[in-house]
Amino acid sequence: MQKDKEDFLVPLFVKTSRAENVYEAIRKGIISGYWKAGDRINDAELAKRYGVSRLSVREALSKLVESRILEKEYWKGYYVRKISMDEFEAIFEIRQSLEKLALHRIMTSGNTDVASELEKAVDKSESDLKSGNSEEFMKSDFSFHEILYRESGNPWIPYILSITKILIDIFRTIEKGDEFEKVAKASISEHRAVIEMIKRNDEKKAMENLELHLENHKERVYKEYKKQAGK
Repeated sequence: MQKDKEDFLVPLFVKTSRAENVYEAIRKGIISGYWKAGDRINDAELAKRYGVSRLSVREALSKLVESRILEKEYWKGYYVRKISMDEFEAIFEIRQSLEKLALHRIMTSGNTDVASELEKAVDKSESDLKSGNSEEFMKSDFSFHEILYRESGNPWIPYILSITKILIDIFRTIEKGDEFEKVAKASISEHRAVIEMIKRNDEKKAMENLELHLENHKERVYKEYKKQAGK
């Protein structure tokens, strides 16, 4: 299922900003595990690899420092920051609260079209999983949650969660561990359970299923953290 970890090193300059392209390459590298906690990221090497200025690379690295993915040590360079379980719990608490708020707003707004849109997203994630495209699956699987954020009608919900999106992606990758297909199938099933209750206009059950899905995610991350700590 997993793609070659060096895939992200192939430059695809489709955006207007070179710094954004470098940022995306580093983001993919960290999420894929190419760079791990404590690893140094050499700005000169990246500038040479991508044929861009060190200024563009440093702009991308500074953005990752702001996102608390990297840390900068003066006179030493940039390093991938270790994310503690306490941080995970803090971010999870925010995500859980905002997703429940988003679902509540949807259920009380009478937005009946959202179930169909969510279903299309889950169908896409199931198709991506069957085709073995793990990278596309990670996008389509999370789009279920992004639809909830957007359709909530509160523009601050997607904005606040976008700030922690890269951290959420890292946790989602950790969650999959060595059982990508098994965890992916569980996620699809849990998403469908939420959709079914939205269709029935049963907010209580929809909320219970969403909470169960998020708690399962939390437990799977815990499991993988413990497994990695024991290595």
